Amino acid sequence: MIPALAPMAEAALFTLGCMAIHALRRHADTVTATLACFVTILVLMLGIAYAPEPLAHYQSASTGDFVMVDPAIY
Repeated sequence: MIPALAPMAEAALFTLGCMAIHALRRHADTVTATLACFVTILVLMLGIAYAPEPLAHYQSASTGDFVMVDPAIY
């Protein structure tokens, strides 16, 4: 039986990342700034990937597409 490669690769990358952080602990400010940049880029990429609708839909829309006026309330 072949073991699942994705969990093994994730574990290996996590371990290598921990080793790199441990080896660079003298440069904590640089490592912290680099990790913050990576997290920011990851959050932006995920936000773009899971956006509900494209921005062009909203740019070409009119007010009537978003507001439904019920004549019964007037």
